[in-house]
Amino acid sequence: MTTHHPPPPAASARPPADLNPRREAALDFPERELEEMTPADYDTLGFLCGLEVHQQLATRSKLFCRCPSGVVARRVDAEVLRHMRPTLSELGEYDGTALMEFKTRKEIVYRLERSSVCTYEMDDTPPFEVDEEAVRTAIAVSRLFELNLVSELHVMRKQYLDGSIPTGFQRTAMVGLAGEIPFRESELGRDRVLRIRQLSLEEDSCREVSDVGHRIIFRTDRLGTPLTETVTEPDLLTPRDAAAGGRLIAAVTRTTGMARRGPGAARQDVNVSIAGGRRVEIKGVCHHRGLPRLVHVEAFRQLALLRIKAELEARGIRKEMLTVPETGQPWEQSPLAIDARSLLRKTDYSPIRDALDRDEMVVAVRLPGFRGLLAHGTQPGLTFAQEILHRVRVIACLVGRPFMIHSDVRDYGLRASRWRQLRSASGAASGDAVVVLWGRQDDAATAVREVLARGRDALDGVPAETRQAFADGTTGFERILPGPDRMYPDTDTPPLPIPDRWVQDVEAKQPARPWEREDRAIARGLDAAAAHRLARAPWNDLFEALAPKTPLGARRMAAALEKRLPCHWRRTRSAGALPDAERLEPLVAALDRGGPVIHAADEILDRLLAEPEHSASSIVASYEASDEPSADLARLLEATVVARDALSRPPSDERALMQWAMGRVIPELLGRVEPEEVARRLAERFGAKAALTGQEERS
Repeated sequence: MTTHHPPPPAASARPPADLNPRREAALDFPERELEEMTPADYDTLGFLCGLEVHQQLATRSKLFCRCPSGVVARRVDAEVLRHMRPTLSELGEYDGTALMEFKTRKEIVYRLERSSVCTYEMDDTPPFEVDEEAVRTAIAVSRLFELNLVSELHVMRKQYLDGSIPTGFQRTAMVGLAGEIPFRESELGRDRVLRIRQLSLEEDSCREVSDVGHRIIFRTDRLGTPLTETVTEPDLLTPRDAAAGGRLIAAVTRTTGMARRGPGAARQDVNVSIAGGRRVEIKGVCHHRGLPRLVHVEAFRQLALLRIKAELEARGIRKEMLTVPETGQPWEQSPLAIDARSLLRKTDYSPIRDALDRDEMVVAVRLPGFRGLLAHGTQPGLTFAQEILHRVRVIACLVGRPFMIHSDVRDYGLRASRWRQLRSASGAASGDAVVVLWGRQDDAATAVREVLARGRDALDGVPAETRQAFADGTTGFERILPGPDRMYPDTDTPPLPIPDRWVQDVEAKQPARPWEREDRAIARGLDAAAAHRLARAPWNDLFEALAPKTPLGARRMAAALEKRLPCHWRRTRSAGALPDAERLEPLVAALDRGGPVIHAADEILDRLLAEPEHSASSIVASYEASDEPSADLARLLEATVVARDALSRPPSDERALMQWAMGRVIPELLGRVEPEEVARRLAERFGAKAALTGQEERS
């Protein structure tokens, strides 16, 4: 029996939002790889990018209840099943994203673990007071970004009908507005700034476990964890600037010492548009390394979509040509879709044959004027057909592999005779494309509507979407981009006035920003690259507490910390554990004095970290022997010459010979003699020995 669901309400009709300010698309711009592009090329494209950086805060409690924050659940004590429905905004309108999620008819399962969740998360208890520690931390982060603080915290509800929050909305509050920070890492010059639009304090969502068909499963341990959302203006004008901007925001937030680390603790949404297009949001990017390729691919995806739009307009295609009724079965009500089961009953294409054996629906959809465009490339290895396929998979929840085929495909799937029958039965003209879908009847009906909806969106060029990032730099449809109708006041939470003393406490303890740390490191004698790395390293505060007094001491100490601390953490499995500054002070003093000991800095630091039972002074003193090492050097030089003569196959070139010899002598005298002195003495010995050998042979 076919189940008929009531039609969803229509979304509010509004002019498109988030359009790129430049409306003329550079349609003739050639396809290029990321490495071939220059900042001027991205300017020609009208490339704009902004970030929304989400950072979990290392508070003791969750934001609106007193459950512990940061717990990772290992077991399941209970499960809760939910279904979501959209609600009207304060203006009596529906958000388009909520309506899209309603179409999916998802069963949402929450797996609960007793120690990390309570009745608040399940919407059975009103929210507690906002966690003070989280508010103070958000204020601290806002001040680091030079934002203007709000005087009163007002909690809003942001609709989420994808199931990631059981209440159907996320509680969020604005903390600061309109700031800016230096953006020295920009490709466009060190004098640039990165404008920060706003910073919000909000609760995190659930962890997704699986999403198959109409059933999605979440864990609730992460739910409610406080996080900040830092939103930039679209000031990132190249893909590399996007990565540099993300790293900068992360570095600023981490200086508070309250940024949680680990998988999923920091995520960024990337907003991208080009001239003629509109903002597309790529969700949940967990790393900066892949950002340049990701946004580069998105820029050219939008360019490809704008070219498809131009071609459709040239062919005279209009949106009303791609419209079907929103209720009933499309193949019964519109000439754009036909029931293709009888036509394909004897097909030798196994996915369709298997679907028919399961008594599933097979539908052919006609796309007027789209012939040849479904095979048009949009991303590396992907075509416009995949744009349609991803949307159908998400909204119609078709789970077959595959569940769609189209007439632009060559030498795959249906025979040419079958395509001719389908084209004839569907009334397809020579310029039309035909898409065949199969699945459960209700899902197939949703799929037909989404194929045609994506066809109508193609006439807008770039649809406002939220997209999922894949590891290869491509993206796939996730949901319709939310609009302003998803936000409304939270009537359960009273406004929270921000006491002046909270702000004063934050400003009194405000840490140095990364660029301020960088300037201090340069003033101590580090070069710009080393200072940049140190300013963002977790041992920066340790270095500043050690306060080397000479440029040489500062450079060697910074290099030793950068090289040896990560090794120590891997060896001891104590990531982030820093030694007391007092433990390292004898090493810093020795490096400030200079001399051969600077060459032993790495080894001394290793021993200071690995041998806590020995005093730091004695370890350093063992490398700063006061007696003259001449006798030891002479003995080692002689032994090296003897060892060379004993080699059956000595190194053939002079450089390799010197490297071999230095490796025998230096470790024995590390910190007591300059390597240059050892190299000079070795060259003398090898040269004298070689000359003597030659004279003996001639005589």
